[in-house]
Amino acid sequence: MNEMRFEGRVAIVTGAGGGLGRAYATALAQRGAKVLVNDLGGDFQGQGTDAGYAAQSAQAIRDLGGIAEANSDTVATPEGARAIVADAMARWGQVDILVNNAGIVSGAGSLDTITDEQWANDLAVSASGTFYLCRELWKPMQERDYGRIVNVASGSWFGMGSGVPYPAAKGAVWAMTRALASATTAQGRNIRINAIMPIASSRMTVLMGEAIDSIMRRDFPPSAVAPVVALLAHETAPCNGEMFSVGGGGFARVFAGVSPGYRATDKHWTPEDAREHFDEAMCTNGFFIPSHSMEESAVYTSDVPWEAFEAFYS
Repeated sequence: MNEMRFEGRVAIVTGAGGGLGRAYATALAQRGAKVLVNDLGGDFQGQGTDAGYAAQSAQAIRDLGGIAEANSDTVATPEGARAIVADAMARWGQVDILVNNAGIVSGAGSLDTITDEQWANDLAVSASGTFYLCRELWKPMQERDYGRIVNVASGSWFGMGSGVPYPAAKGAVWAMTRALASATTAQGRNIRINAIMPIASSRMTVLMGEAIDSIMRRDFPPSAVAPVVALLAHETAPCNGEMFSVGGGGFARVFAGVSPGYRATDKHWTPEDAREHFDEAMCTNGFFIPSHSMEESAVYTSDVPWEAFEAFYS
């Protein structure tokens, strides 16, 4: 089996001062990539800054024989994203790989107790941070016709009680992944954007108590997620616009599909008709996975030339 290597590649990994991000950065560097280790150095709620996190992580990679430099700019502003990319470009002249790992959880608990600030902070780091970094690298990657982006979403978007800021932000990451991937596919670019939903021990699992945290560290170490990140970051990445649940030495495709549903022949149907055919709409037998939104719309009987909208995906 040919070993997957990254010589000649430059990677930016955000939130790489510890935990999952550090595991991703280490895995890429150990296989030959030059890595910019980015971390603002705040806690998991986004409070505080400490450049030492990124510096220590980069040094640990160098101690293992890898090439890594530290960066402590924030991902949460356009200026911060611009500075991160500029740092990597100044050091190595290119960026081939972006891992958007930075994220915080500041708005947990009952919906009526979540503040405007908590909502804004969660979206600023996970959602806006992903957007800003992707936007900053979009033109350079298109000009070189090469790029690999791995976005980090979360299984929280399946449901996380009433603590909505974090899952909302991570749901946006998944939506961005699909949108950007559909564009690169339409353009025929050698740029692939995928996402993962990691399951791993972290600073957040410590809050669950010593017993659970101990089990998570044993069964779901951050290092067990890194192989899939490396696969999706490699030049041979086998997919575009996909998302995977990853943890504990395994991974699985996560997808949003559309059921065949019920298609009314009368456009003037009623709520009672909808109630009568509810089970048909809910049945997932024969589902399909649209490659973009117009493909989903095309399942409805209509003369609308949906293919005319393809320009929106370039």
